Amino acid sequence: MGALRSVGSLCLVLALGLGVPLLSSCDGTAHSDDARARHHQEDRPGGKAHGSGGSHKPGKPHKPGHAGKPGHHATPRPAPASAPRTWLVTHVVDGDTVDLANGETVRLVGIDTPEVGECGYERAKVALVRLVEGKRVRLVRSDEDRDVYGRLLRYVDIGEVDAGLRLIRSGLAIARYDSRDGYGRHPREATYVAADRANPDLGCAPASKPKPFAGGTGAGCSGYSPCLPAYPPDLDCPGLDGPILVTGSDPHGLDGDGDGIACE
Repeated sequence: MGALRSVGSLCLVLALGLGVPLLSSCDGTAHSDDARARHHQEDRPGGKAHGSGGSHKPGKPHKPGHAGKPGHHATPRPAPASAPRTWLVTHVVDGDTVDLANGETVRLVGIDTPEVGECGYERAKVALVRLVEGKRVRLVRSDEDRDVYGRLLRYVDIGEVDAGLRLIRSGLAIARYDSRDGYGRHPREATYVAADRANPDLGCAPASKPKPFAGGTGAGCSGYSPCLPAYPPDLDCPGLDGPILVTGSDPHGLDGDGDGIACE
């Protein structure tokens, strides 16, 4: 104990005579003791000295929370595909024009059918009536929106059937109002033109007088155009010149797909 007091007195004298820096060096023993105490304390399990406040060691990263873990991000579900929009056809004007329930009039793109009073007008109109009147259809835009009369210019599709193309293939319409006529080239033009070339128009040659059949009367049209003999007996397409427009109940059962055009 006396030795410690001597050392302390000596340091005090030196500090008063030579300045503060020596005071720091004299206190070095105490600082060393404190450092050793902290070192031993940190060597204990847990690695913390008492009174450290629980702070992390330098260089040790914070443990990420739940939100930072990979794989916890919710995968967005794809939006359900919406059904194609359809419009109700309330009236067929002629073979290439229809009226919708919303008041719009639609001119079918890329085809032309006979006008009122022209040969083939009734057959084309009846065929389109059977296809779309009273049904919901899809309207597909072409290269133009409206014609000079304010009518919508659209393809008219019902299910997988293109109504305009069906009329061309049946010989009831021709491919027209396309790039060959000085108009813009519409998306389905190539298909329409090819179908028109492959399927000649029905024409308006007068139908030959039906021959009487054995057991039949040989009279009446029975709901067909051109006229067919009345049922019975039953007729089949291989013995007839088609296509034939069905305008009645189809007693011969010639219109297998129900589109109003038999023996295509």
